[in-house]
Amino acid sequence: MKQLMLLAFAMPMLLTLLSCNEGGELTPEEVGTFQIYFDNKVGTSDITLEEAGSTSYDFETTGGEKFNISSLGYYVSKISLSGPNGEIYQDEVLVNASDAKGYYHVIEGTSVSQNILLENVPAGTYDQATFTIGVAEEGVQEGALGGVLDPANGGWFWNWNAGYIAMIIEGNALNSGQEYVDWGNGSETLAKTFSFHIGGWKNVPDNENFVNNVRTITVDFGTTVSVGEGLSPLAHVVVDILKMLEGASVDFSTTYSVHSPKGGKVFADQLDQVFSVHHVHQSTSGH
Repeated sequence: MKQLMLLAFAMPMLLTLLSCNEGGELTPEEVGTFQIYFDNKVGTSDITLEEAGSTSYDFETTGGEKFNISSLGYYVSKISLSGPNGEIYQDEVLVNASDAKGYYHVIEGTSVSQNILLENVPAGTYDQATFTIGVAEEGVQEGALGGVLDPANGGWFWNWNAGYIAMIIEGNALNSGQEYVDWGNGSETLAKTFSFHIGGWKNVPDNENFVNNVRTITVDFGTTVSVGEGLSPLAHVVVDILKMLEGASVDFSTTYSVHSPKGGKVFADQLDQVFSVHHVHQSTSGH
């Protein structure tokens, strides 16, 4: 009888503990990490950054446009993972004056920026990733922002109407129509260079100069990977700049200076072809 009384007393406590775990934080066994590596290329060639003004043209489009790259980068945000069995993970996005959580500034030549580590990913099987290139409305309207969105920290902010620059591609081209410009105070634009600043976050009725160039990209892994305790798979994402330039039918003799949302639209429209998964690893042992 005493044992039955103890059992009757213990059962409500046990049920309470179980119910506290339901809907609460996931245990270590129920989460893992996931890494996305952004590998910037021109076609199948790796990118070696050249100095502005360099006449060493490393690349060529199918249209015969010879060029190199001196600067390349882009903003990635709103990353999510999904799986064939209903698995879903959404990276937290939180912006304020001191931080910009969930926003990543990928800069060619800064290797640490090209590896994005997602933590507390629910255990399961995943076969797809979705992310945004650029900074959408909520990242602009929050006012003064910190982290990688802070202009004082190198954030690529135009102004409130135009928003952030989503992607920058700069370099030198044999046929560039850019002439030398001395802006004064030590600032200059060298001849035969090009500068494509692609951004803009909103469409403005009756004003074609402001367009929304923020793009959402979904990439398939081509297989499945498992996330769980001790499991940290990696997706190797290739970013092929050649597809952007050729998709936009770039002619450097006439298109060499793009610094507005309207001018960048033709490039933003190619972004869904630029990003693809080359392969995935079940662990992070290599790229």
